[in-house]
Amino acid sequence: MSQIKYTKTATFLFPLLEIPKSTFTCRVQVAGGYTKFTNRFLNAYMKNTHISKYDGDYIFLVIKNYRDVNFDTFYSTLTAFPNYIDDYDCNDCFVSVFKPSEACQEDFELLKNGLYSQVSKRSKALILQNNFWSGKSPDTISHILGKNVELKEAWEQRLSCDPNKFIDVDLGDQEVWSKPIIEQETLSKEVLSTLVYKKELKTLGEF
Repeated sequence: MSQIKYTKTATFLFPLLEIPKSTFTCRVQVAGGYTKFTNRFLNAYMKNTHISKYDGDYIFLVIKNYRDVNFDTFYSTLTAFPNYIDDYDCNDCFVSVFKPSEACQEDFELLKNGLYSQVSKRSKALILQNNFWSGKSPDTISHILGKNVELKEAWEQRLSCDPNKFIDVDLGDQEVWSKPIIEQETLSKEVLSTLVYKKELKTLGEF
C-alpha cells in the first residue's frame, strides 16, 4: 500500500485559507456498501512546476478527482470561497488553486520562513482547527506554535546523539520545528503521479 505524508503547506499554510477541513469530508461508497474513502483532500503545496501559469504566493490543493453524486455540491462549496483562483484536472487528481488573503499575508510569510511561534493568535487558532498533520500526536502542533521547551529539549537530545563524539547541542531561542523546504513543498508531475487515489493512500506519521 502506498503512503503519503502531509506537507508543511498542508499543516501550517492551508489553514490560513480559512477553508474548514470538514469541507473535504465525505463518504464515497462502491457496490456492496464498501466505503472507498472518507476524505477528498490529498495534500497541499506552495509551488507548482506542473504548470507555469502561477508565480507568487499561491496554495495548490490536490484533491481526489472522483466524481461521485456529491462532488458537484463539494465543488460549488470549494469554489465559493473568496480566495479561490482556479482549478484543473490531471489524470485522477483535481488541483484547486487558492491565494492567501491580505489579512493573512504577514503570517503566511512568517510560516514560509519557519517562524511558527511568531504568527498571530488568530492564525494559530486556524492552524489548530484545520491542519492536516501526519504526526503521531496532534499536541505537537500546539508545541510547535508555542515553541515548547520540552520539544526543544527533545530535539537537542536527539541532535546530541553522535556515536563518534560528544556534542552538546543548544538550540537557544530557535524555533522547535524546521522551516518548509521548498523542494518538498512543490507540486510536480512526478509528485502528482504518486497521489492517485486508486493506490489507496494513507498518511505517514512523523516525530
